[in-house]
Amino acid sequence: MTSLFLAALLSQTPIAPARVTLVFGGDVIPHDPIKYVAAMHARTGDEANNDGWDHVLGPIGPVLQRADFAIVNLETPVGHFKKPETGEMVFNAKPALLGALKRVGVDVATFANNHCLDQHQEGITSTRAFLDEAGLLTAGAGANAEEAWKPLVLEKDGLRIGILAVTRWLNGFHNKKDEKLPHVPAVPYKIEPIVGGHSIDDFLATIRERSAEVDALIVFIHWGAEYKFAPAPEDRKLAQQMIDAGAFAVVGHHPHVLQPVEFMERSRGGRGLVVFSLGNLVSNQDFDKPAGAKRDGLLIELELVRETPDGAVRLESVHGVPLATANTLGKGKLRNVQATLLDEELAAIEERLVELAGRTDAATKKERKELEARRKIGLDRRARIATFVPADMLDPLAPEAARAEGTQGGGQPGTP
Repeated sequence: MTSLFLAALLSQTPIAPARVTLVFGGDVIPHDPIKYVAAMHARTGDEANNDGWDHVLGPIGPVLQRADFAIVNLETPVGHFKKPETGEMVFNAKPALLGALKRVGVDVATFANNHCLDQHQEGITSTRAFLDEAGLLTAGAGANAEEAWKPLVLEKDGLRIGILAVTRWLNGFHNKKDEKLPHVPAVPYKIEPIVGGHSIDDFLATIRERSAEVDALIVFIHWGAEYKFAPAPEDRKLAQQMIDAGAFAVVGHHPHVLQPVEFMERSRGGRGLVVFSLGNLVSNQDFDKPAGAKRDGLLIELELVRETPDGAVRLESVHGVPLATANTLGKGKLRNVQATLLDEELAAIEERLVELAGRTDAATKKERKELEARRKIGLDRRARIATFVPADMLDPLAPEAARAEGTQGGGQPGTP
């Protein structure tokens, strides 16, 4: 009797919904000046410092660490290359960068972009090995075509979330014809054909197949035109096709500036989320332009929920976190570059201005002037970022900053 009572009681106990939170960030680009900044902050014998990369990435850690999974685009091969290829737009990085990404809260560093073959096939093999060594998960370029096109599956509370990473650009490089060799998953534009790339039809067929294997498939795609604030009609069309084919969401990068975040109606009902471009997570672009749009970035936080074990996954919430790349001159004219949380920076400026209130000495006047100039740039940047996302996706400004914004004016939509 007791066992029957307990069984009946358990059958009536509500099952807690399964939840998973994801945060996506844009391009991680190790330009040489950023490597120099990292080296400046390296601490000998301190492994946790990751050769100074902790300094560059540290400020964004609080947002990355509060997610179940944080995903970024790694826009460089990684390894100890004896004679690395070099050039203005040819990248490589040491494994310490991956250690810093892991330490700051990144769980997944995808590797599917136009720089995957900067160090040839060796760069793919090396990057995969050092990602594993750093404890980072990945999707994208792999040891062969099968591995490259295989989505990463993230699991929590019984939810299976697939991450399919692909690129539409490869900087004139090509895959080898032998699909057993290192390979980049590419869906090329007609203006830049890529050996071993998939056609749009084959790509959509892959989405249909892979979306049926998981509870939600998210396509993390390197696409679009650099420095353009709106997606091309071709990419907008492909976004709709991906959503209709079964992608739960599409998250883009590569333009190095922000592009719109919006919902698209599915042909069979419901809506899918499309983030056309997250902008840069960290780079040296616009280093000489404090207000430059290439310093704008966005973290997108998604909360996915499934109410019952056999139910469908739904998007509970979408939250945008504004980013800014700090790039300033320090003592001795040495640069400081950091990925920062814009609202945290604005709050710190307001706090310091309050501390300086009532002081009239020359040094204070100079500092206040500099802080007010930084605040104006920050508020204009935030206003510009806000033009790319639905009104309810960003947290409201703190009262002090909101009042300051009323006196400073905001940026115009889609303007640098």
